[in-house]
Amino acid sequence: MAKSRDNASQAAVDIEKIHRALTSIGVDQDAAERLTASKTLERVVVPIYWKEGLESRINSLWLIKLPEFLKSFAKEFPDGQVRWDPDYESDDPADDVAVLVRFNVQEDDQGNHWHPKPTLLEDEAYQRMIERSSFKGIKAVHAHQVVHGK
Repeated sequence: MAKSRDNASQAAVDIEKIHRALTSIGVDQDAAERLTASKTLERVVVPIYWKEGLESRINSLWLIKLPEFLKSFAKEFPDGQVRWDPDYESDDPADDVAVLVRFNVQEDDQGNHWHPKPTLLEDEAYQRMIERSSFKGIKAVHAHQVVHGK
């Protein structure tokens, strides 16, 4: 019986980590609750992208890997930023939530911000992070379906 309690306790810790990770990138409490309370949490994926001008790259992030991704990203890109984008525009209009990454956020004396696209080495490091954080199962559930209750 102790073993099953340990497993339940571990699951609660993982859900709490995911919830904290979601709110740390700007997900509102309601959406974070829907995502972490979902019975399909272990299959939820969310688009993750970077964009500079017209150039962008879109990948898919396995939501349960978000805490590890954020830790790796902060270590590799200390001047970077990971934010929730609730107004994401994709080829699929229903897919309206995503994670936006910026590798090197800069600010000038007037408070203007800019973020150049990643260098080749930065992009390679990022791609390794994405590979480690990719969905490994079958029948992925898109985050927008959970957030909007579809």
